[in-house]
Amino acid sequence: MLGAIIGDMVGSVYEFDNTKRTDFPFFSERSTFTDDSIMTVAVAEWLLADNTHSHEVLENVMVKYAEEYPFPMGGYGGGFAQWLFRPERLVDYNTGELAGKRVPYNSWGNGAAMRASAVGWKFRTLEETEKVAEISASITHDHPEGIKGAQATAAAIFLARTGSSKQEIKEYVEKRFGYDLSVHSDEIRKTYGWEDSCQGTVPPAIRAFLDSTDFESAVRIAVSLGGDSDTLACITGGIAEAYYQHIPDSIVRKAVEELPEGFLKVLDIFRQGSYYQQMTPRETSPQDKPVDGMRYTPENIRELKEGQVFVFGSNLGGAHGGGAAAAAVRYFGAIWGQGVGMQGQSYAIPTMHGGVDVIRPYVDEFIEYARQHPELTFLVTRIGCGIAGFKDEQMAPLFKDCLTLENVVLPKSFCDRIK
Repeated sequence: MLGAIIGDMVGSVYEFDNTKRTDFPFFSERSTFTDDSIMTVAVAEWLLADNTHSHEVLENVMVKYAEEYPFPMGGYGGGFAQWLFRPERLVDYNTGELAGKRVPYNSWGNGAAMRASAVGWKFRTLEETEKVAEISASITHDHPEGIKGAQATAAAIFLARTGSSKQEIKEYVEKRFGYDLSVHSDEIRKTYGWEDSCQGTVPPAIRAFLDSTDFESAVRIAVSLGGDSDTLACITGGIAEAYYQHIPDSIVRKAVEELPEGFLKVLDIFRQGSYYQQMTPRETSPQDKPVDGMRYTPENIRELKEGQVFVFGSNLGGAHGGGAAAAAVRYFGAIWGQGVGMQGQSYAIPTMHGGVDVIRPYVDEFIEYARQHPELTFLVTRIGCGIAGFKDEQMAPLFKDCLTLENVVLPKSFCDRIK
């Protein structure tokens, strides 16, 4: 939850002065919390105070925080400000008549998603997480897209904190909520502009997390997309904290210095009364590249997605009779008699005709091919470490240049040995 607040604070400076760079100052003198953080803390207090998760208690808590912080940087969104401060003007959109009280206003705005991070930390099951996320959104944002945005954000946090991989998070969100998460942040950044809808904010925010390597890089990517940068980074920061389960101490200290005592008190109580207290940093490495959420090449691959390529060790004669080569023939279109290069959904690198120096040119040829085909994702197996008889420490250095390519995934045993 602190991750969401930090994302909000970092993005606050750029909400109306966008940057398309990732090397901006992480904190500045103007960095502060906005309505995103205020309502994030309000939702957390609601979860602590009301086991029935009623709209009545949520309304009271949200209004209380708004009255305490009526003029945050950037203000409150127009519809939400009216709901908070001028409820007598609200119209029941179902009847077209004055409601005379606070009622939902059919919003699909991203405010539903930016305040949902605490929900992702509170519950034991994904089903309950999504149920309460809907309640947290629908008090104001009862449009299906508003509800979906809150549920997707909370679900991503739940999955991240419970050990799901980036690929698993991506696949669940795409299937469950229909969001397209296939476009890399570098492409989104080129055309992304102001967007205050859930459907226009939540997918790029999640993608920023998928393309990150740690908490700080996630927030930087989110802010660099432009648009409603504080809300983007708030959503991304919440998911990144849950996934990496670590925020650098220097960042935490700076954020805590700027937060009200009341916020810190709620955070502390929430930590004690939720799964938030159980954070354990994930084991990461410099080679933890965000290639479609895949950290290392899986073992015993038997199926590939569209655009993925199985990279295996072969011999120059193309006699693919054993090991990964046999799997390449059986499952991925490798051609008997072809010992080098692309074939079907596989790529052959010969390893049976000499030492490491003889193999190196073929690896270099593969790396150049991968560089020229960014639309493909290459899953490199433990090439040369099976029938060919080489050791990981002999073969891994040949693939060092792959670390600069986002579309090449290496075995963990190679990554651990590349200096």
